[in-house]
Amino acid sequence: MESLKGMLYPGSNALQDTLRLVVIGGAVETARRTAYSGWNAFVDSFFLTATFTQDDYPYDWVMHWLSKQPAWSRSREFEVGTRSAESSRMGIKTPTDQELEEDDEFGNAEEDEQLVHGRRKRKVAFMPSPDTTHNIYYRGHWLRITRTAIREQGGRGELKISVVARNNAVIKKLVLQAKAEYEQDMEHRVHIFLADQHGGWRWNGARQKRPMSSIVLEPGVKDMLLADAKDFLRSEDWYAERGIPFRRGYLLHGVPGSGKTSLIHALAGELGLDIYVASLSMKGMSDNTLANLMGRIPSRCILLLEDLDAAFTRGTSRDSKSTGAPTTTTTKTETTKEDPNTLSLSGLLNSLDGVAAAEGRLLFATTNHIERLDPALSRPGRMDVWVDFKNASRWQAEEIFKNFFPCKPAPGSEAEKKAEEEAAAAAAESADTKRPAHRRRTKYVVPLLEAEEIAVLAKKFSENIPEDEMSVASLQGYLLKNKTRPRECVEEVAAWIVKERETKAKLKREKEEKEKQEKEEAEAKEKKEREEKEEKERKEREEKREKRKKEKQEQLEKERKAKAEQEVKTLRRKPRLSTAPTPSSTVVSTPVSTTDVTDSDDSDESDAEETKKENASTTSAATDSAKWVNVKNGSTSAAPVSTEGIIETVAESVASIQI
Repeated sequence: MESLKGMLYPGSNALQDTLRLVVIGGAVETARRTAYSGWNAFVDSFFLTATFTQDDYPYDWVMHWLSKQPAWSRSREFEVGTRSAESSRMGIKTPTDQELEEDDEFGNAEEDEQLVHGRRKRKVAFMPSPDTTHNIYYRGHWLRITRTAIREQGGRGELKISVVARNNAVIKKLVLQAKAEYEQDMEHRVHIFLADQHGGWRWNGARQKRPMSSIVLEPGVKDMLLADAKDFLRSEDWYAERGIPFRRGYLLHGVPGSGKTSLIHALAGELGLDIYVASLSMKGMSDNTLANLMGRIPSRCILLLEDLDAAFTRGTSRDSKSTGAPTTTTTKTETTKEDPNTLSLSGLLNSLDGVAAAEGRLLFATTNHIERLDPALSRPGRMDVWVDFKNASRWQAEEIFKNFFPCKPAPGSEAEKKAEEEAAAAAAESADTKRPAHRRRTKYVVPLLEAEEIAVLAKKFSENIPEDEMSVASLQGYLLKNKTRPRECVEEVAAWIVKERETKAKLKREKEEKEKQEKEEAEAKEKKEREEKEEKERKEREEKREKRKKEKQEQLEKERKAKAEQEVKTLRRKPRLSTAPTPSSTVVSTPVSTTDVTDSDDSDESDAEETKKENASTTSAATDSAKWVNVKNGSTSAAPVSTEGIIETVAESVASIQI
């Protein structure tokens, strides 16, 4: 009771003690937070902090450099996974991967490349956890490194490096060293970037450079393109002095499978440029998105627009007979569906050579049907160099064969020594019985033939290839199937050509049948829709005609009734007559007009003729009545008839008309 009493009364000691504790506790907590913030601010005042964003190259340089630091791999907090090892931004194995894969208990890194039970083994990688601070010693300075993960779609990861120093010289040295090591390791790789629907570029992978010798085109084509691209990249000052936009466009057109994309890959490796691929038919692509993408392209790179002819004809046929424009039926069905792609031709043109268009890039556009392109898109200034790709010629077939099957190296050369070492290593590995069979490496041994024999086989191979009929891709596919059988490859090429022709003929027939069936179905559907439309229009016309006819009949009835009432009023104002008409005469004269009206309503004549006839019948009936009254007034009858009799007779006639 005493404690309760003390809490209820404000003047009690318990309430005062409680308030005192609250105030003291709040003051202590405030002082603690202030001291903590002040200490952090004091410590941070000695640090220089550099921030690297994930969508820029310095982030890649520093991450690549960190991946090679032992302290980075010995982090106390880390993530374990396989995705980072296989889809690494740099495409290079980190020391953490090597430490795990080279363990004797689990095998070594080379064995990881083999197929085990039909599936490739996955590498396991350790990556420091995001949002944690890691310390690394570099050139007499301690670095505090914090990596921030992407938390939302379209966001960017960050990397922060803090160092205790009076100036940023240490950070500059670190970035330059990371850049040099990165470029050295990336010397034989080409980076691929893909456009996303948020207007940014997403790294897709690093591909091994493809040598220009592996691309077999007509003589002079590769040299012309390579020389033109190198000359453009060296002419930035020349373009600036003359006020010409520093841009260059190449249009590669021709049959599918002729090597357009492969040539771009080889050129990128030869020039040391990255490839940025933009799909114009991507979901969410709009004029604004494309403008943002073009604005974020670096100055020296290759911008690739594949299948330019299909950019504005989604859902339409891409065969040789198609004009690229959607048909009437497809347009109706496709416009009803929501299409998030709102890219227009004018938006594409402005993004390529508008005021805000990027400069210093090489634009490569590919198409299989150049006739479908708008002239404004392919004009000089946007597409400066045109290259036509055709099916393989006999000369190309011969060169491709020589490229697939190398000849024996000269005696005593380095190539011969290297070949002997590889053969000895393969023989030793196959004879190793300690290693399980499923973990042994399997190598394809290509027989090395003399240069003269290779030349003869290549000539025979090309003679069996029809001129400008088979694509380069089909020849390459056939040679891949026989990459260890050069002699058998030449002997079986004639049968392969026959088989390919039969397959093409079969596919052509199936395609024609399918197109014919689709055409018949489309015609039947169109005919059905047309008949339904005509039937609907006919019913609407009949309904309108019936409605007009009914309205006219109602109008005529109103006019007749009004006229009859007017005649009744007129007759009432006239003096009494001496004689009255016989009922039979009055009844006979009036129904005639009614019969005429009924007959005219059932006829199929036009509304104007019906109205004319009905007006004539009404006028005739009124005239007959007037004549009858005049005759009766002029005759001498013995029995006088009052005016009321005439009025009753007319009223009966009006009633019969209404009926």
